[in-house]
Amino acid sequence: MDITNCQHPNHDSQRIKYVCVDPQCSIPKKIGCADCFLDDHITHIRKTTTQFKDFVNESILQINAIEFQQATNSPQKDLTKEIDGELDNCIECIKLKFNTIKGDLKGQIDNDIIKMQDNCAQFQQNMNNELQPFRTTIKNDLHILNQNEINSLVKFYQEAPKIQKHYNKAVEQIQEEKQKIKQKKQKYLTKMRSIMQILLKDFNELMTTKNVQYDDYCDYETPQKQVMSPNKMINLVETARSSRRFPMSQIQKKQFLSAVTKKLE
Repeated sequence: MDITNCQHPNHDSQRIKYVCVDPQCSIPKKIGCADCFLDDHITHIRKTTTQFKDFVNESILQINAIEFQQATNSPQKDLTKEIDGELDNCIECIKLKFNTIKGDLKGQIDNDIIKMQDNCAQFQQNMNNELQPFRTTIKNDLHILNQNEINSLVKFYQEAPKIQKHYNKAVEQIQEEKQKIKQKKQKYLTKMRSIMQILLKDFNELMTTKNVQYDDYCDYETPQKQVMSPNKMINLVETARSSRRFPMSQIQKKQFLSAVTKKLE
């Protein structure tokens, strides 16, 4: 039996040549010879078997060529690039602010340290200038010194405690200046920590869902923040059903609207 020929007893074993592709066709048998189509598919859209096979094969190839990974890679790459750009910008802004604070602190501390070092050097020089004559004189035997030299050493002997107290006080003054520099540095560090804590607190509050306000058309809006009207819900459901070729009838729409309205009340 040649299956490529029609088996209908009245069709003279004609070659099976056509396939019905009419979407309105309800005839179970979709393939047949010319007489089959004259009997059952006279007004229907038809294709030859060769055309039909070629179209199906070509459609399979075209559909199979669709690359889902490529479709998702591009947006993901663009989104990642955009997010990275925004984050880098935020980080740079924060770094700029903290670098400004650090530069201000460093500038002030450097000036204070230079001032302290200058004061220290000046006290050291004054002390050396004051002691140097006595260092030179006291190296000699006392009996060979003249009266002025002896009187000078005697005066130094009498005032040595006072001179020592004076320079001890100068050392204390330098130490106080050093402590003030440490306190200033600590004050700035505390300020920077405080700013960071405020930034982190604000960041955490802004990133929690309950504090993020979205507009009515935001794709990421949560059910807690969005109040959807019944008609909007129907449109949403209708769109989903339409994409699956199961649109809601008018009766179903009324029933759905009634149920949603009752639920919202």
